[in-house]
Order: sequence, then structure tokens, then C-alpha cells
Amino acid sequence: MTDTTAFFVAFETKLTPAQLAARRRRLAALLRDKGIELHTLPVGEGKSIIQRLAGDARGAAVIVLDDEHAEPGKSPWIGQLVKQAADLTPARRPQVVYVTRQTTAAGITQILDHPIVRHYVQCDPKGLWVKSVAALVGQIARQVKVDAEAKLATDPKEDAQGIVGISTCFREAVEEMGRIIRLPYGMVSGESGVGKMHLIQSLWRQVAPQAPLVVLPCGSFFRDYYIGGTRRRFGGGREAVDQLGPYLDESEEGLLVLHHVERLPTALQEELVARLLLSSSKGMKNPVIGVDRQALVEHDVRILATSTRPPEELRNRGLIDELAVKLAKRHVRIPSLAQRGPEDVELICHDILRRIVCRQTGGQGDWAKLVPQFEPAAMGLLRQAQHPDNISDLLRWIEYGWRHCRGGTIRRCHLPPDLAIARRRPAGTLDETVANAQRAAIQNALDQTGNDMSEAAALLGRNKGALYRLMGTLGMTQAERDQ
Repeated sequence: MTDTTAFFVAFETKLTPAQLAARRRRLAALLRDKGIELHTLPVGEGKSIIQRLAGDARGAAVIVLDDEHAEPGKSPWIGQLVKQAADLTPARRPQVVYVTRQTTAAGITQILDHPIVRHYVQCDPKGLWVKSVAALVGQIARQVKVDAEAKLATDPKEDAQGIVGISTCFREAVEEMGRIIRLPYGMVSGESGVGKMHLIQSLWRQVAPQAPLVVLPCGSFFRDYYIGGTRRRFGGGREAVDQLGPYLDESEEGLLVLHHVERLPTALQEELVARLLLSSSKGMKNPVIGVDRQALVEHDVRILATSTRPPEELRNRGLIDELAVKLAKRHVRIPSLAQRGPEDVELICHDILRRIVCRQTGGQGDWAKLVPQFEPAAMGLLRQAQHPDNISDLLRWIEYGWRHCRGGTIRRCHLPPDLAIARRRPAGTLDETVANAQRAAIQNALDQTGNDMSEAAALLGRNKGALYRLMGTLGMTQAERDQ
């Protein structure tokens, strides 16, 4: 697994297909030596290349071959891409390395203040430009890492975002979650310890800093007390109305988080579905319709459910079909640390240690100088270890190291003994083995069909919709689907 991703696209080129493929292979090899994985974004049907660049290449280097336009200001695709990424911060926009046969003073001047284009490279017949491009992409990747580390150096108490990670799959999940959290309802899933609640809280502080956020622990109810299937006009019975109503009142004009939604008693799930259906039929923006003992009550509340499993897997496992279908329409899965890669693990380790020191000192004085460093061997062990409980494991291990290093450098000997055991990769459960085999089969089918979902589905003996659902269940990100 590489730590960084770059993208390659050719808009206009006089190179033959064979020449273009040879340049691309050489560029990929040079970048691989730098720990950077190169992806090709082909122009095709469906989602436009501009939409894919703006969505998939956020913060990453994009090598663009354009022989037709010597100046960025005269390239139509540049203007479209700037508009697509206008709502992103400069650090999250694609970082374009512009390759063309001609260079002009005007073009170079444009790049100095351009919101997207970062470097200008002249294309030569012998392909020497490939080496220059690889060096420039390496610079961009290093700068992204420096910017991420500099952000972590701020006081955690003043960090309004509190979101740490630069991997593509994590950035995609956060962007999608930021969209869903603004909608009337949705669902966030992910393995235990990936930080679902932390991300929800951090993003909600950005969306509505003063609005309430109420967490309903769905496992806190006595399930046997509620009898599902007795649905009346507005849901699962009077008990459901009386129990769900106070949470809706408390989260008025805010966000109600149904933590581990599959543990919510069936009658309350029925009540929730009825309210969501009725509110949708009335065309309200963020409402949930309730009922007191006399009349209808309208609540302006956003609903966000969480679970360790996606909604498709929760059907017949505690979640009724009607609710599973609604949540599946607005669902994002947070990737595990294994999917995010060692680069994110290192950033999270530093962030956890800073927060521990800030908490212990109360954030008083020059507390940042008291943050210890990690010995390279200790950090290497943390990066390579298995994290079955994801960030929860890192938090436990680093707190242990903090207590034993007594304010000095955290060395390998200061980390808990079970960390060495966790480093050994287990054989994996039967479910994990089957899931890995399914991912490999899907990726192989996509490779054979040139990422054509219809042909890949036929090759695998599934319809297109079923294949999309299976890929979502397996946690395959959009970047993985398009490789």
C-alpha cells in the first residue's frame, strides 16, 4: 500500500497511443519509487472527467497532458475544473502539473497565482519531461504531508475541525459525510473504533456550531417492552411515541444521532419510519412528524444513524426493512486504519499524543513543548501493527507509552507488550477471507472490462444494481472502483 496518490489524464496530445502508454509506464515507475501510486482517469461516458477530477483528486497531484493550449487561461477544462472545486479550500483542490509542448511568459505568469495549476512543464519528443514531472509530483506530495503535520501542531482545543487524515479513501468519506450531515437523515457506518462519533461531532460543529447534538444510545431500551408490528397510523404504538418524543424535543433544530441504530426496539423503528415517510410527503426540509395526545407536532430535526455494519447487512439483524432501505440511500462508510494506510496512522498517533498532553496540562502555558517525540522504531511498530479496534487501539497504546516514558521520548520499550503480538497478521476469520476474495474478484472483473460496471456485473453473474450494493457492503471506495 502506498501513502500517496497521483492522477494522470491526457486532454489533448499528439503522442501515439503506444508513446502515451510508454510515458505513463515510466512515470508510474518513477512515482512508485517515491511511494506514490499513479491512477489514470480516462475520459468516458457517465461522470465527466472534470467531475471525477474535482471529486477524486482532492489535494492530490494531477498530471495533465495538453498539447493544444500553451496557457492555462485558454484551456476550457481548466475553467470548468476551477468552478467545480471553487467551494474547496486551496489545500483540498487538485494540484495540477500542466504539461504542454509550448511555454509562454504569459502562461508562466498565470501559474503564479492560479488556483489549480501548480507547475508548468514543457513536453519534449524524447519524453524527458517524465522525469521532471515525477520530481514535481514528489514535491507536491511532501508539501501535502508538511501541511497536514503543521495543522496537527495547533492547539487541539482550538482545532475546529479535529479531523486527521490525508488518505484518499478517508477524504472521500469525510466529504460524503459532510454532505449527508446537512440532509434530513442519513447513516454512518464503519468498524468499531474508526471514530464515527468523533467525526460526526467535528463536522456538526462546522455545520451548526450553536445547534444541539443529541446522542440516543439505542441499546438503552428494554426491547421486550416494545412490541413491533402493531403499527397504527403514526407508528409502533403509544409507548414508542412517549419514548421517542423527548429526544426529538431536545434535538429541535439540531441533530439527533441514533447510535447503533440496529439496537433500537422494533416499535421505535416503526415509529421513526412512519414519521420520516409522513414528513417526506409534506415536503418539509428537515422535519420529523410526531404526535402528542391531541395533534400532530412538527420537529425540525436531522436524524443520523450509526452502526458497525452498513444498512444492507443489518436487514434481518435488528433493523426493519423499511428503515434499512431509507438509510441505504444516504449512507457513508468510514474506512478502517488498514484501508487508510500507515501515513494516516502516524498522523493520528501524533494527534493523540498532543491531545493527551493538552488534557493533562489543562492547556496552560507553553504545553506544546512538553509533547514527547516518538523513537523511529516505536513509530515503525505502531505503523505496522494490526489495529482490530482501529483508533481505540492506538489511543490505548499511546496512553500506555505516555505513562511509561515519563515525559521523555517514547521508545519501543515503553509501548505495551501486546503491541508486538498485534503486529503479527492473523489468518483472518471466514467472513474476512470471503470478503477479500469478493473484492479481488470484483476488481479483476473491472480490470477485464475497462471499468464497465454492466459488463463486470454480467461477468460475475450479477445485475448492475446488485454489484453496486455488494461493493458498498465491502467498503470499496469510489477510487478503488475506478482504478
